[in-house]
Amino acid sequence: MRVENIELYYLSMPEILDEADGSQDALIVKVEGGGHQGWGECEASPLTSIANFICPKSHSAANPIRDSVLNKQLNNLDDLKKIIHQVKQKSLMIAQTPHTFSGIEVALLDLLAKKESTTIYSIIGHSNSEPKIAYASVLFGTTPQETFKIANKLKNENFKAVKFGWQNFGLDFFQDQEHLVAAREALGSEIKLMIDVGAIWGTDIEEASKRSDIFKNNNITWLEEPFYSDAYYEYSQLSKLSNLPLAGGESCHSIESAKNLISYGKVKYIQIDAGIAGGILAGNEICNFAEKHNVQYVNHTFTSHLQLSSSIQPYASSKFSIYAEYPMQLKSLAWDITENHITKDENGLINIPEDVGHGMKINQNALEQYNVDVEILVNKQKLF
Repeated sequence: MRVENIELYYLSMPEILDEADGSQDALIVKVEGGGHQGWGECEASPLTSIANFICPKSHSAANPIRDSVLNKQLNNLDDLKKIIHQVKQKSLMIAQTPHTFSGIEVALLDLLAKKESTTIYSIIGHSNSEPKIAYASVLFGTTPQETFKIANKLKNENFKAVKFGWQNFGLDFFQDQEHLVAAREALGSEIKLMIDVGAIWGTDIEEASKRSDIFKNNNITWLEEPFYSDAYYEYSQLSKLSNLPLAGGESCHSIESAKNLISYGKVKYIQIDAGIAGGILAGNEICNFAEKHNVQYVNHTFTSHLQLSSSIQPYASSKFSIYAEYPMQLKSLAWDITENHITKDENGLINIPEDVGHGMKINQNALEQYNVDVEILVNKQKLF
């Protein structure tokens, strides 16, 4: 089978708000070959990735990704690995490449699995798909009272784990404490509570350490992204000083950066986005490395259920890595991208669809409804 066609769809809400919500726009990838279609999603700035896909060559290590993928053979994983290696070599000096290619890699795996009439997780070596504990991923309320209401609602919806994040958490110690107390009080003692601070402390170990006791007093399962993703020293020092279980990795753009966060940052949970780190095969390798080092693998997903299914594939059969991020505050665009969705059962568990590929069906109407028209010309020649 040859990769005969690649199409990128830039989708957007009518207005993009200045808030911590990655579901406001999307870049969807369709690849075609052998009478089949594969679909993926880039976790990226759409226009930047489109440029990355078609940009004129700058030199031997700054080529358009398109040239490394289009018309290439794709009959097995070895063929896909050759494509991955060529993309890394030929587009090495374009910083956006991991974001852009991640969604393409997912689409290629989806295509390959459909050719073989099987699931992606089977193609990459998993025998089955284990249910995961869905943790409701939400933003903190604007007040502790609102945080309490959100937590109470999620408890009533039978979630067994909840993650609160962002919304200026980390800027005011006493306000942070009130939000934590409100969340824990509403959830009770049995439901797991995770906290995501979105790298708000940069590399400031002292500021992060100030909150160690209030995190412990409210029995959090993990503290996520206290620092920038490559601040390995700071992660390790906070882990040593506070003895808090740390999580991170959503900003890792490669297998190597994730391994470094595990080895040198001493995180206990590595959170990987299939639309950022290189795709599903990259996630699979990171998962294997993580579990050998007694670190749990967790998906990162705050976009569509296409991305949700894709990001769970790398640890589908794992009984050690038990949590899955489940985005709860999606914009209509992200929800509408797929016709089907991954739903939580009465025990608070989710699983990926038992269907060919990643199991998600693309809503063609959504591709039209949210479409952004893009035309890129260079010297009057249309590139996109």
